[in-house]
Amino acid sequence: MRQQETIETLRLKEGLTELSNAGILRATQAIYPIPSLAAWRAAELRVLRDFGPEFVGPILEIGCGSGLFASLLLSQIEVGIDYNPRAVEICRRSATIYREVRQMDARDMAFSDASFATVFANCVIEHIPQLDRLLAECYRVLAPGGKLITTVPLHTLNQHLLLPFPWYARQRARDLEHLNLLSKENWLGAFARAGFHHVRAVPYLSGKACRAWDEVDGPACFGAGPVRLARVYQMTMAALPSKWRRAVEARWHRHFSFVLEDDPSCNSCAMALVAERG
Repeated sequence: MRQQETIETLRLKEGLTELSNAGILRATQAIYPIPSLAAWRAAELRVLRDFGPEFVGPILEIGCGSGLFASLLLSQIEVGIDYNPRAVEICRRSATIYREVRQMDARDMAFSDASFATVFANCVIEHIPQLDRLLAECYRVLAPGGKLITTVPLHTLNQHLLLPFPWYARQRARDLEHLNLLSKENWLGAFARAGFHHVRAVPYLSGKACRAWDEVDGPACFGAGPVRLARVYQMTMAALPSKWRRAVEARWHRHFSFVLEDDPSCNSCAMALVAERG
């Protein structure tokens, strides 16, 4: 690990900090085929851009996926890992900000202790079994003073879904593969058990915004999940004349602008966390 990399603060990509809410939403709409997913990612991008100075290299990203979201946020990431071999292949082809992309289980990482100054996981750790084991590994690979930066949904999400029934909440959890849908207090407790301290929590999605998201995402993904829906939606949009396609995209943009305009601290359904290793 070079000393310069250890202390260097990686800059946010030029212009991101100046983008309006509408500009942020357009940026995520350009890379996510499902409009509701693009809206949720826009809310994440808006909160994470304010953490620019926290992203100190070398950086490890857990659950890098295609790498396109992180490419909106950062100029360089040393290592990206994903459990899905297909995602790793896509990331290697589509994202240029990574020095290395590897297929790896985040609960058993093949890195030495204190290898990274930052571990980043955007909307990932709620999907991984054995949360305590995962957080312990994140703590292990971080250098003293290093930080884990992550975004997670909260259990309060269930109170703001389209249908107020327990069976619907259970089905949505299955559709979204939410294994760790916790309260703010339980998230903070999990981080404390792993040894993290100075944990800062910042809400980024209000209850009303969550409801606006699920009014579209719930019926569309119900029983199918987002991956299958994305394929169908992409094929449908590709079949439309370009004029109609632009009109549909503009309508989605108007609908989901509300997600970024509402106060995220009101009945918050998701939060960003920055946790420091002692």
